[in-house]
Amino acid sequence: MNANQTKDFQSKLKIELDSVRCEFLNELKDAQHEFTGELASMLENSTPGEWIDLAVTKINPNQFPRFQRLMELEAALCQIDIGQFGYCCDCETKLELLELSKDPAKQRCPVCEEKKRKKAHN
Repeated sequence: MNANQTKDFQSKLKIELDSVRCEFLNELKDAQHEFTGELASMLENSTPGEWIDLAVTKINPNQFPRFQRLMELEAALCQIDIGQFGYCCDCETKLELLELSKDPAKQRCPVCEEKKRKKAHN
């Protein structure tokens, strides 16, 4: 993958990240629980880079799908920053460009994704 492709993916990831942050905040507010309202307020008064650390100990990511996506997008952008974007986070196999085009936040090759899925079901 060349630098221009990486920049294109980075741009797409940032655009989606901004959207997902807004959706997640609305998801918290719509939950109408005292603690989710407090968390939404806390996040609104924090920098976006602090959101995951603030929220991860307070919610179950499975209950808030937008939060799960937020973590995936942040991880992909972090991989770009450290030069590991486009490689499986488990085995470091190069990911297919077509797969990244479908989802630039993809973190795993098909083999490792299947292992993760099986492990989650056990």
